[in-house]
Amino acid sequence: MTHGSRKPLREGDGGPYVRFQVRYYGRLGVPVGIFAACHHLRRAGRLVPADDELFTQVDDWFIARLPYPPFYADGNTIRAVPWFKPDAAWLIAALAPLEDLLRRYDVPYDIVRSPDPGTIIYEDDFQIGVLPYVRRPEETRPHAPAVSGGASGPYA
Repeated sequence: MTHGSRKPLREGDGGPYVRFQVRYYGRLGVPVGIFAACHHLRRAGRLVPADDELFTQVDDWFIARLPYPPFYADGNTIRAVPWFKPDAAWLIAALAPLEDLLRRYDVPYDIVRSPDPGTIIYEDDFQIGVLPYVRRPEETRPHAPAVSGGASGPYA
């Protein structure tokens, strides 16, 4: 999926697990997820006040509805990566405002599907947490231009 478009998610498009991620890498050695990317925009001072408030509202909405994986309790020292499960379509649909933020701030992103994104170390009704099979070494990671710092929120 490319920046600015959204193809409907269908079974058979690569797997049942879904992840929204941008095209730069973070501290986990994998592309940064949609929540962390929006945190990066905020921390870089790029969000106008209305967009900052929109992000806060969407983030709070997810925090109230999505279980908090225990690997975040210590700052995610195991470097787990969350993926949505197929039954989380209503949560995936609720990401539309964040997709719009990424488009408006020219942050290219992809919607990735996989049948096996890594070793599952956490699971609830809506998401899995995995240890990815492959991580990109620090020196070979594309980093975001004009978006610096790691996200401090639960979805970093």
